[in-house]
Parts: sequence; C-alpha cells; structure tokens
Amino acid sequence: MEPHNIPITLLGTALLRFGFNGGSALAANGLAANAIVVTNTAATVAALIWMVIGWIKGKPSSLGIVSGAIAGLAAITPAAGFVDVKGALVIGIVAGVICYLAMDLRIRKGIDESLDA
Repeated sequence: MEPHNIPITLLGTALLRFGFNGGSALAANGLAANAIVVTNTAATVAALIWMVIGWIKGKPSSLGIVSGAIAGLAAITPAAGFVDVKGALVIGIVAGVICYLAMDLRIRKGIDESLDA
C-alpha cells in the first residue's frame, strides 16, 4: 500500500538523508564531516541498488528508491564514525540488496507489513 502523500514521503526522506549522523560526533570536526559523507554515500548507493533491482524486476518507483535510501541510512548508522567511503559503498550495496530481497519475500509470502520496520 502506498503512503497517502508520496511527495511528503520524498521530502521526509530528503530531510532525513541530509540531517542524519552529522551531529553524532558532538563537534564540528573531521569526524562529523566523515559521518555526513559516508551516510550520504551509503544512502545513495542503497537507493541506486534498490532502483536497479526494481528496474530488473519490472518498474522502479520513487517510493522504492526512498525505501532503499532509508535502508542505507539505517545500515550505515552504527558505523558512520568508523568507516571510509569504500566501506560506505559496501554497506550501501549490502543494505540495498538485502532489504529489497526481504521486502520482496514479505510480499510474495504475504507476511505482515511490520517486517518492513
């Protein structure tokens, strides 16, 4: 089921994406800048992976792309201060693939939507 207002969903994801993990360093220093860069990288890669898989399996959607971005944000959060961009790329790829496959399994098996959370 799609959300009531997809543009607001897109806006909310954009706000999350650019405001996520930046303050986790509790300072405005290199660690905070690294956290912002790797967070944005992982979210972007996971969104692109989700879109590519969606394209292979049918038609990609904007809702699917933001789902991939949220998956990347959630996956990078524990490691944001400890990995570089290469690590963020790997985390984004793994998060995009695993989360897409889990969502696809949930839909095919008719499992309750709470699995998405």
